[in-house]
Amino acid sequence: MKPSRIFMLSTVSVLIFLTAYIPFCHNVSDRIIEETKFYMGTIVQIKVSINPKDDEMKARKDIDEAFKEIGRVENVFSTFKPYSEISKINRLKPNEGLMISDEAFWLIKKSIDYNKKTQGVFDITVKPLIDLWERAKRTKIIPKDEEIKEALTKVGSDYISLNSSDKTISFTRSGMGIDLGGVAKGYAADRAIKILRENGIKNAIVASGGDMYCLGRKSRRQTWKVGIQHPRNRNEILLKLALEDKSINTSGDYERFFVLNNRRYSHIIDPRTGYPIGDNVVSATVIAEDSATSDILATALCILGHKGLSIIKTMKGVDAILIINSNNTLIMEMSEGSKERYGISEKTAIEQ
Repeated sequence: MKPSRIFMLSTVSVLIFLTAYIPFCHNVSDRIIEETKFYMGTIVQIKVSINPKDDEMKARKDIDEAFKEIGRVENVFSTFKPYSEISKINRLKPNEGLMISDEAFWLIKKSIDYNKKTQGVFDITVKPLIDLWERAKRTKIIPKDEEIKEALTKVGSDYISLNSSDKTISFTRSGMGIDLGGVAKGYAADRAIKILRENGIKNAIVASGGDMYCLGRKSRRQTWKVGIQHPRNRNEILLKLALEDKSINTSGDYERFFVLNNRRYSHIIDPRTGYPIGDNVVSATVIAEDSATSDILATALCILGHKGLSIIKTMKGVDAILIINSNNTLIMEMSEGSKERYGISEKTAIEQ
């Protein structure tokens, strides 16, 4: 969804990945095969761990197939491609139905379901507001309250109508549009992992923007080690986590933003107010079974803050770590599962 400050940790090599580095310790019995390409507006990196008896050429072919799948997903869900399925949906007139693919239907339905689970803060119909604030970024003119209110009349997942019998979608209000930027990169990572698994790959990393899925282990002796960077200090790592068959996603206020009149405006917009989120939540990290879910929830927690942890508590296999700005002091809060599963000791304050 967005560039993150998630890092792979090691003492041997360093690879710059936007604002993250993902180095690996090479075990003598294992090799790391890696490729980096540009998809979905960000750098995507795939690394596969194989043993000396495995065919390196096959591993590289498997990686290429995974990248092709990410490209296919981009062609379906990009709002910037005029002939993508999402762009066709966004050209619908009110109550005009369009038959869509099973894949698009499933991801849109999942997004609507999580709209309800997140008290309405994750909303794919936020596109009219995104367009408004993108214009503000270009023109350096903040939208008027009247413009925000007008855009808000076009926002709401309840205004999407899905017909499961014939796989059609329609909007009940004019001027609506959907943007799956808060879930598509995670979904693409999940699809890439599925391709790798089907081809017999057991140990790999797929990192797409702020989404990272850790498949299997780094080696027979090591799990994948992931670090979460200090949101205000690029040289400091706050936490180190060992992940296996898990997705991790970090979203925050420190990457995609613009400044006007000495005020920072985040790229994350609260669909309840129509305005970018404030500086209460500095970052939200979510660990889940799949990247689409962690992608959605990291965005939602940036809006909900501490209240979002009560939602995480009800979800099986999901953990979260928040860094909250309280009177210019950074406070770390987390779900109970994070402490138990990853051995994290909660910090009441973080030095800036």
